Amino acid sequence: MNFKDVYENEHVTRKFTNRKLQEKTIAEIIKKAQQSPSLLNSQPWRAYVLMGDALNEFKAASLDKVNNKEAAHEDFASMLSLDWDTFPSRNMVTMGASQSFFFRNKLQLFNDANKTMFNAPVIVFLTVPKKSPAWSVFDLGIFAQSIMLLAINRGLGVMPAHSMVSYPELVRKYARIPEDEAVGMAIALGYVDKNAEINDPKYIPKRVPFAEIYKVTE
Repeated sequence: MNFKDVYENEHVTRKFTNRKLQEKTIAEIIKKAQQSPSLLNSQPWRAYVLMGDALNEFKAASLDKVNNKEAAHEDFASMLSLDWDTFPSRNMVTMGASQSFFFRNKLQLFNDANKTMFNAPVIVFLTVPKKSPAWSVFDLGIFAQSIMLLAINRGLGVMPAHSMVSYPELVRKYARIPEDEAVGMAIALGYVDKNAEINDPKYIPKRVPFAEIYKVTE
């Protein structure tokens, strides 16, 4: 796919079809993503793929915790502080307003999709060693972006969502992740359900005016 098409097609998929995804395809995507740069070539990331029966069991166990109203406790919880600077806080308020407009009659659809982990046939969990500098989180983000763009290039949909790592003990159990690794994020992969109302292509979140983020000094 042309890079321009890949980049402009990057958006989240809120519901996937039931079509299965070949493990070989996932492995090829992750292998190419290894070209991502990292601090001192540290390559701190690891990718754990859940699919098939293991994924179904993980989804069921996670849903039980959600239904029991167990509070989320992500490994990166300290980074999810609500103490935001004014600039991103304002942006989130704007985003919230646009979401309210989009989800007028679709909030329940979104909640249902979130509970089922978007019907994803594959979820890739990304980790870094717990004993890592904060910079490794930046490296993990680069790695994640590479995975998503490469997946889109293969005609797949993507959904990065921290809700899928709300209960890291379950992620470790079903994905067989060692205790010395922090579960950073998850990316759901699959084929986009183009008939799903929740995947409305007309919804494009607003971006901050370019002049507010771009500064030049000569």
